[in-house]
Amino acid sequence: MRPDRSGDARLRFLEAAEAMLCTSGMAGTGIKDVAARGGAPIGSLYHYFPGGKAQLVAEAVELNAARVVPLIEKLFAEDRDPARCVRQFFDTVADGFERAGRGKGCAIGAVALDVTPDDDGIRTVCHEAFGSWTSAIAARLAGPDDRTRQSFAEAIVVGLEGAFVLARASRSSDPFREAGRWLSVAAETLTSSVEQRRARTARGTGAHGI
Repeated sequence: MRPDRSGDARLRFLEAAEAMLCTSGMAGTGIKDVAARGGAPIGSLYHYFPGGKAQLVAEAVELNAARVVPLIEKLFAEDRDPARCVRQFFDTVADGFERAGRGKGCAIGAVALDVTPDDDGIRTVCHEAFGSWTSAIAARLAGPDDRTRQSFAEAIVVGLEGAFVLARASRSSDPFREAGRWLSVAAETLTSSVEQRRARTARGTGAHGI
């Protein structure tokens, strides 16, 4: 009996689309090119993605987002200094950017820039993808409340996406490292303020207990 490799073919199409989105955006990612890169006939692609390019792009964005969440969970470990986590996150992305030849962008960011008013479904997928990153980061940050942690996590994602734009324009990983440096300072300040607040609360509690 021949093994069922249909899942492999579907994944190859998604990975081909994901790779092309990183370099060419949604506008430059064609169905024929994805099929050729996936090593299967175009009819096979439509078999797995009857919704055509819109479905393929949306699922490739979801795949890309899902790949990053485990990296965030690993780097932003709960028992590590948040400032160090932020710095290492951006340094890790910078290293990956260099290994890829300094030409690849973020697949989700590239798609988000290409969406038109008619691409509302894809826009929603991009929004949810960025939201998954923000939530994963926020859950591992220091902060006085959920709103502050969520806001700072969003600023980290904003810094990441902006760094991709500047890095591709300059073909340099420096924007990632600079963003990481300054955002780590902000993380350190936030952590320090939380620790000071806890210390004041502890002193107040001790005083009332006398």
